[in-house]
Amino acid sequence: MVVRVAIIGLVGGVGCSASGDDLVDIHLRVIVPDGHIRQEGVECAGARPFQFVHAKARYVVETQDGSMLAEGELPAGRAVNADPSIDWDVEKIPTFCVTELDVLDLPKQRRYQLRLEEGRALEFGPATGSENDRIALLVQ
Repeated sequence: MVVRVAIIGLVGGVGCSASGDDLVDIHLRVIVPDGHIRQEGVECAGARPFQFVHAKARYVVETQDGSMLAEGELPAGRAVNADPSIDWDVEKIPTFCVTELDVLDLPKQRRYQLRLEEGRALEFGPATGSENDRIALLVQ
């Protein structure tokens, strides 16, 4: 799912009028290591204690110093096998809930952070610009 967001204000001299060379697309893979028993591939939300990671939960992308760049709502996650090295041989297995999030046209920064409704800020960077090369963020 592609989430288009508005760039908020001016950040480090780069604002909404920034050239295409000053903007990046960020492709994130938000991983909730909840180990919840689900069928692989089904739509999911984080299980306890990560229930704050769910479809339509608010997120904010910020600079490293906390200046807001963009905000939006998370899309639903998908259940992935928590331990692919094991052939569980059953329909429902321990899974992680993974949400793929695309935030487009952000001002280039050295570091970013994703802030969810709860939990600590998830730091990442630099953005690669490749949708096939998602930045993995582990919710803790």
